[in-house]
Amino acid sequence: MNKLENARKTINQIDQEMAALYEKRMNAVQEVLAYKKENGLPVFDASREQEVIERNLEHIQNPDYKLFYKEFLHHVMENSKDYQKTLLSEDVVAYAGVQGAFSQIMAQRLYPENRKLNLKNFDEVFKSVVEKKAQYGVIPFENTNSGSVGEVLDALLEYPVYIQGIYDLKVEQCLLGTMDATLKDIEWVYSKDQALWQAKDFLKELGVQTVSYPNTAMAAQYVASEQDKTKAAIGAKENAQLYGLKVLASQIEAHTENTTRFLVIGLEPMSKGNRFSVILSVKHQSGSLARIIEIIARYHINMESIQSRPIKGKPFEYFFFIEMDGDLNNAQACLKDIEKNCESLKVLGTYALGGK
Repeated sequence: MNKLENARKTINQIDQEMAALYEKRMNAVQEVLAYKKENGLPVFDASREQEVIERNLEHIQNPDYKLFYKEFLHHVMENSKDYQKTLLSEDVVAYAGVQGAFSQIMAQRLYPENRKLNLKNFDEVFKSVVEKKAQYGVIPFENTNSGSVGEVLDALLEYPVYIQGIYDLKVEQCLLGTMDATLKDIEWVYSKDQALWQAKDFLKELGVQTVSYPNTAMAAQYVASEQDKTKAAIGAKENAQLYGLKVLASQIEAHTENTTRFLVIGLEPMSKGNRFSVILSVKHQSGSLARIIEIIARYHINMESIQSRPIKGKPFEYFFFIEMDGDLNNAQACLKDIEKNCESLKVLGTYALGGK
């Protein structure tokens, strides 16, 4: 055995020992985290990290290694914090809005026992999943009347998340006013822009002014706080009881089969499913998108939907969200051919309608 083989054998043995020590360290990290949670102590302590690094540097005898060992320790610390964030986010479900928002209703329906994290907007929900403050995010994606939610398409492109399931919620929109209000009193209606669109025929007949709000439940909160009988909100009937309002009109959406499709997003892809989706962009030239559609057809894959969205910073250029039938694991050859014919391709994972 020559010197190279001997050195490699030593490295392999050390790597094996390091793996065992790594597991012991992470087990200890779990115990520390559990103690801190039980005793209400801060999880992350920057001064403690610096102390650990400085103390461990003293064990290095060769000064040539100290700088590299310090960098190694920083990686160990970051890895440990990342793991702790994962543990802290377990079973946490994030949604946009306050109690009574349709996202909250769906989150509660899907995960009744899980801790909930309500946030201001869709972007914050995506960030909470990426930053491991939540394990799942529940996001409205598309409505049968008002179409897709553009901000969600943008976020699916921007953030490194996967779709883990899609679920449908039949939505009944109600007009909610103060206890002393009647339909004749209403002059202003507040709600999420999609909800205003879903009820546009009703609102036109009512002859009111509309104001867009971040979400339906926040609009209900606002109307309740104002106690002005000329103001009303559009939202779920549950908001009437939550915020002390009265249902002035029910089923005001344009179509009674008004249904919103929700996505559940997470950091890990699902292993099985009967649908999958991608986001892609193609060259801004004739026939580029047609070639992608031809490839999908060549592999006998049914395209459920295709949606376009402007690319930020590139006027009049678009990216495309494409959803297809089948298991992603059986479509790898198709995806390879698609990738050869587009400028960018992001696979959003495989999943099932209803999450089954």
